[in-house]
Amino acid sequence: MTLSTAASSQSPSMAAYVCTEQGATLARAVAELTASGDGALRGGGLGGAARLSGGAPIAQMLLTEIGNMPLDAACESVTEICRSGADVIVLGDRDDLSTYRALRQAGALEYFAFPISAAEVLQAQRVTPANDPSPIAPPAPKPALSIGVIGSNGGVGASTLAQNLAFLAAAPKGANGRTALIDADLRFGTQAVDLDCDDTPGLQEALAAPDRIDATFLSATMQRVSDNLSFYSHQSHGTQDITAMETALPQLIKPLGNTFDTVVFDLPRSFAAQSTALMAELDALIMVIPAGYAGVNGASRMIARIKAQVPDLRILPVLSELRSDAGLSRKDIAAGIGRDVVAVLPRSDAAMKRAQRAAKPMLTAQPRSPYARALAPLWAQASTKPSAADDKAKRSFFKRLFA
Repeated sequence: MTLSTAASSQSPSMAAYVCTEQGATLARAVAELTASGDGALRGGGLGGAARLSGGAPIAQMLLTEIGNMPLDAACESVTEICRSGADVIVLGDRDDLSTYRALRQAGALEYFAFPISAAEVLQAQRVTPANDPSPIAPPAPKPALSIGVIGSNGGVGASTLAQNLAFLAAAPKGANGRTALIDADLRFGTQAVDLDCDDTPGLQEALAAPDRIDATFLSATMQRVSDNLSFYSHQSHGTQDITAMETALPQLIKPLGNTFDTVVFDLPRSFAAQSTALMAELDALIMVIPAGYAGVNGASRMIARIKAQVPDLRILPVLSELRSDAGLSRKDIAAGIGRDVVAVLPRSDAAMKRAQRAAKPMLTAQPRSPYARALAPLWAQASTKPSAADDKAKRSFFKRLFA
């Protein structure tokens, strides 16, 4: 790599100080996109940029490479560059949270671990007009769609539905969006087990400091199961107090929404009574109800409690036929809970068994099963906000029975 180590006499919008061919290749791609030219590409890495940053800023944004520098020296270099008024983005091979956090705390605009694309680098650039030294706030991103899935009773398939809807939201033949599946059952969540994946201790770290979460943190701590789908799922130890962590769950929605298009929460039943703050952040709540009297009773009570606290939340009741119970019909359940049942999840025992043994969702393991075919219409309702909600209560003997 033959690069000049001398600074330009002018201050361009971007300059790069790299020390490897990998860094140089990325810097050239960034320079091409910003029309900076190869004159903005220099050697010396992060240390070289710091040595030349004693006076006026070398450029509005410095793309630097950490190379083999010790972390403490790298942080000092970042701070020195920031004192000149320049923004600094650091590149390197170290893919760990301690490096990322230390460099960010030192003042780096962003730290990226290879491999990284030029487009991703430029997304972190702070854009400033030539005649105005104050930064322009970037346009507000489109808020992510946030959907909760909860069962009115245990064992009705709520976690299975959450998993399958998340895969549908991420699938190229589905919504094809960046999707996060959050197993909110911090005591007994099983999403990682069902998918035969390692659990994600980073979930607890995220809940301990949700204000520090960004795309790099999520990429490092979430388990990725496809190009578009990542998840958090971690069972706490018996001695851990998870009350504070559960309280912090609503604060995950905003940082997750900055990275993902859709966030699906697999919610334990306790959240219907304990976490209306999270419910208030959801775009829709899907409630899975079995075909039995206990299911109708549980759903009716949960809906009443949630609506009393979060009246504007869209609740989408779904009949699960995964267990027969009393064999109540869709119409019976709708009458009992006072609202329409928007979908039915048909029983598919053989397909479910094959999917479970393969540690895959029904959507991918058994795409032609009746259960898998029922997902798309349900997703369409959950992901599309109606123009006007019609929540008129329907009187029936069920309502008199459970009053």
